[in-house]
Amino acid sequence: MSEVSDRGSDTFDNAAKASYRSRHLGVLREQVPELWNDEGRPRLRGAWLELMGATGWRTLRLLVDEGALTPSAFVGVDLDAVRIADYRARYPDARWLAGDVLDHVHRPDLEDVSVVHFDGYEAAGGRRLEHVGEQLSPLLRRAVARFGAAVLLWNADLDATRRLGQPAARALRLHATTLAAVLQGAVGARREFGAEGLLAAGAEHVVTDAAFVGLVGAFEIYRGKGGGHRMACLRAVLR
Repeated sequence: MSEVSDRGSDTFDNAAKASYRSRHLGVLREQVPELWNDEGRPRLRGAWLELMGATGWRTLRLLVDEGALTPSAFVGVDLDAVRIADYRARYPDARWLAGDVLDHVHRPDLEDVSVVHFDGYEAAGGRRLEHVGEQLSPLLRRAVARFGAAVLLWNADLDATRRLGQPAARALRLHATTLAAVLQGAVGARREFGAEGLLAAGAEHVVTDAAFVGLVGAFEIYRGKGGGHRMACLRAVLR
């Protein structure tokens, strides 16, 4: 894999994206003990739900190779039914769903999901943010009730906002504020979930420098392609 991504040929199938996936697993192991069993080789409690795209299979391989879960605890979703059929043929022991993940959140076979990787690449602070978040809330609430914790990994395109005439800093603040409101609904009244828990006051201004990549509160800003758009990945632990 190359060190940077070329969207025209590898669709983020590269070392930068591989490192991003590995850091998800590191955060889960370090920060969310509720989601790990205490056997000799710890595995995640519950299932991992992934928006697949062309390279979501690498998440499956990472989790299985690291012993984090068995294939049967991985749920892959994609709008493309042909792609899902291909995945099912390659990995028959995993769970596969064709269609919009938002149409599947109430399915009985998703009741054991504890980690949601919403790798959708929509613009940070975009119009669909609140709608998507509200649709995912029931799934996250179930996970908190069942396991004591849930994890939401939400990837968004930070620099896409330039096309809309919105600076990256403003988009990131809007992104954090909207997501905090949505996640408050997921955790309920027992915990206050404010925007400052995701992004400290003024922290968003570091992304004004177009060269900035790194951690900003609960967000990781990374670039999968040299000179390409930066992505803002939220890693939120709900309890």
